[in-house]
Amino acid sequence: MSFKRLTRLAFIVLCAGLAFQTGCASWLPSGEEPAAAKTKHGFVASVTSSDAAGVETILVRLNPLQADRLPELWAQIDEQALKPELRIIMDKNGMRAGKISGSTPPLLDEWVRKTVQRIGEDPLEQVGFAADVSSFSQLWRCRANVRKELSVRNFPVGSTCVNYFDVSSHEHIYDAPHFAYSIRATPHGDTSATIRLTPELQYGELIKKMVARESAVRTDIRRESVSFEPLAIELRIQQGDCIVIGPTTDSRGLGEHYFHTKTQTGEIQPVLLLVRLSEANTDDAFALPFATQAKQLSSLR
Repeated sequence: MSFKRLTRLAFIVLCAGLAFQTGCASWLPSGEEPAAAKTKHGFVASVTSSDAAGVETILVRLNPLQADRLPELWAQIDEQALKPELRIIMDKNGMRAGKISGSTPPLLDEWVRKTVQRIGEDPLEQVGFAADVSSFSQLWRCRANVRKELSVRNFPVGSTCVNYFDVSSHEHIYDAPHFAYSIRATPHGDTSATIRLTPELQYGELIKKMVARESAVRTDIRRESVSFEPLAIELRIQQGDCIVIGPTTDSRGLGEHYFHTKTQTGEIQPVLLLVRLSEANTDDAFALPFATQAKQLSSLR
């Protein structure tokens, strides 16, 4: 291998290593969404744009010892930020949620760090095969009221019986269900944004539909879907604040499917969804995604 090629390889390895280390200090960005600049003290402000916000998400799986400490964590989360009627219907569906203002509790920080470490060390985690809920974190650049889709849990084959409660109890069997959350963020031009999180379910075979958009009609191929609007969470939060959604102690309803996972070893683990406003306003200048750096490394091997 030539000296020039060796120098180039060493430089890219160093960049990837730095990206991984800074990611451990927060939530390692993954996927196609571009990463915001970070320092050891947290996120740095970018050139502001009033129509976009940076939103981080991560799914944290908990082992039995961690799950035993969930009551300790919920005691540090402001569940009163949600309206009473929303908390009631969430509880009937086996779900609970709340807001963390400012820095996250040390216990939750520890769980996130261990999740990032596990992803870095376990090949099954890196390819998403360790469980049917993957713990990859993602950074979303959300323009005002533009929908983003966060995949939570997917059953590519078979049928699943899902129980749902609104004003009454419903039971329905879905073929190959995919459980997801839609994310919408509306920045307010300061250090805050309104985040709306809605649980959704897609199922069945792909079908063709005619969709009218911007004075044009086109063919769209998609699956049937259900949106559980009564369970939508909408909160105005400040930069650095975090919304936490998870299961109740007793596994039931939608919470049984959204916030539990089955690992490769057959263990059922509870799951927490963390959604953090990392930047209230963002511009188009983002750092090179870690995934792109990884691809560059692979091309040199």
